[in-house]
Amino acid sequence: MKTIMKIEVDEDFPASSYIRRVKDDEAVSYINEGEWKYAPKALWKEKIRDINKDTKKEETTSKSKKKNKGKKKI
Repeated sequence: MKTIMKIEVDEDFPASSYIRRVKDDEAVSYINEGEWKYAPKALWKEKIRDINKDTKKEETTSKSKKKNKGKKKI
C-alpha cells in the first residue's frame, strides 16, 4: 500500500478527496498520470485515520458507573 496526494489541492474539499491509500500498482498508474504524487503515511494518519477515530469516540455514549451498594466487610 502506498499513500498518494493530489498535486493541486482544493481546501474546500475534505482531505479524503486528495489523500488516498492505494495498492502499489494503482499508485504507479496515478503517479504516471501526473496529477498525484507520493506522500508520507503519517500525513494520511493525521488527516484521515485519526479524524475518523475521534468522531467515533464522540458518537458513542459513555455508560455511567454504578456504585457498589454491597455490605461493608467488618
